[in-house]
Amino acid sequence: MESKDTEPQSLAANLAETESASQIFPRSPVQMSDPSAWQNIFLVHHRQPAWEMPENYLAQPIVSVNIGAAQKLERVIEGRLQRENFLTGNIALYPAEVDYCLRWEKEAEFLLVGLDPNHLSQLAAEVSGKETVELLPLLSAPDPLIHQLALALKSELESPQVGGKLYVDTIAQTFALHLLRNYTSSQPRSVPSTLHGLPQHKLQQATDYIQDALDRDLSLAELAAVVQMSPFHFAHLFKQSTGLAPHQFVIRCRVERAKELLLHSSLSIADIAVEVGFANQSHLTRHFRRIVGVTPRTVLANRKNVPNSAKT
Repeated sequence: MESKDTEPQSLAANLAETESASQIFPRSPVQMSDPSAWQNIFLVHHRQPAWEMPENYLAQPIVSVNIGAAQKLERVIEGRLQRENFLTGNIALYPAEVDYCLRWEKEAEFLLVGLDPNHLSQLAAEVSGKETVELLPLLSAPDPLIHQLALALKSELESPQVGGKLYVDTIAQTFALHLLRNYTSSQPRSVPSTLHGLPQHKLQQATDYIQDALDRDLSLAELAAVVQMSPFHFAHLFKQSTGLAPHQFVIRCRVERAKELLLHSSLSIADIAVEVGFANQSHLTRHFRRIVGVTPRTVLANRKNVPNSAKT
């Protein structure tokens, strides 16, 4: 095969773009994430007929998760032929800028999760000191965590929830770190442990900022910038300090603010939901019941018997 640097023979594919994906798949995707809404990660849900994919190389590392029936796959990657049974729930890993083609024999349903290569390199530098990332190709293997994360992204894509940016940011970081720890030629060292989490003044800065911005869809990068830390280290230390991931902490703050408004204002439940950053009254009710133990309507009906604090 001639080098693609001198005379490209394979298609350059950016699977986050519909036009690019249409060059290698016969059908349009069922659904795909909006790049303006999600950072560092994207998800595409496909249902495709039996197909022989043209040779291509990817702009981003891609993980494919089989959510349909088991498939017999043939893959040629960098000139090497591989044959595997792609079982339901199994994953396949395709590094960026590596020539490959793929063939399957019957209708397939799968999720493609793509990562920003720059984000992956930055994370690798933080946890190992090495910015060069060499992911190892994988055709079919069980990985329950990646399967679970991909399904969580699919659920968020189909029905966006409150705190979506923080939630997706957290998944992106977990997903990337898992790949670095398990599917690279040299795994990074473990995350450094600390005894006290964030310094108290930085924790106060972060929580004050969250309290002042509950009505907005915050991102992990935005919160990390407040305390001048990387998103990776901020999320790790914030959870050590509070016992909650940032997106979980924000939801609890919204519920606590909603409880205060229910007790001390004349706003309707629907208006309170919007005021504290929930998408609608239904989202507020679901999280309120889970955290406080009663519904907002119960609070209005019997204000004197409201629990003093949220459950942990």
